Amino acid sequence: MNASAFLALQDIDTAFDVITHKRPRLPEVIAHQEATAVLAALRSQVATAQQRIDAAQAAIEAAEHAADDLTKKRTRLEAQLKTVIAPREAEALMHEIETINGHRGELDDQELAALEEQAENEAALQSLTDALPAQEGVVASAKAELDTVHAAVDVQVADLRQQRADVVESLGPESSALYERVRKQFGGVGVARLEGSHCSGCHMDLSPRELDIVKAVPVDTLAECPQCGRIIVR
Repeated sequence: MNASAFLALQDIDTAFDVITHKRPRLPEVIAHQEATAVLAALRSQVATAQQRIDAAQAAIEAAEHAADDLTKKRTRLEAQLKTVIAPREAEALMHEIETINGHRGELDDQELAALEEQAENEAALQSLTDALPAQEGVVASAKAELDTVHAAVDVQVADLRQQRADVVESLGPESSALYERVRKQFGGVGVARLEGSHCSGCHMDLSPRELDIVKAVPVDTLAECPQCGRIIVR
């Protein structure tokens, strides 16, 4: 069996694993995510400010409507007061008018507070709206950089796929199946290098006797690491 082809296939798959792991963690990915999150927060704040403006406007209109009703009622009572003679009846009407005046004062305070709330949120809305185009530009720029990086990675992936197809073809079905079984068995790294007396798979040093055993394996036969059992290429 072609041990070097096994190792080449392992190197290709390891490169795939590295790309798969790094791709969602690329600086450009993070930059785009952060810029998008800022834009989403701005848009949310715009929506919140608009909701508060609308709520303040509704409160203003409600206060004005209620105040109009009270004004009409007070006008009617004041007209009625001019026609009564009995002191008690006049006193009752005057008390009711005073109560209306108190309610009117409360409504005026509510309307004033709503007007202030509306003005504050309109100013905030304007500021947020002004900030949107710039942040949208940041997102667009980050997206362009991300697309460029993704395109470069896609080229790498395509090249690795072609390399892998070539190596798999050179190995043949049986050897390829063996490689896949070993790779699965060892969690993605089934083929290792013998680097001096060190196995690159389990990162263990082989004893002199273990080294002799590995080196005694014929060139056309796959050797195993005595420590971890991976295919080891010397």
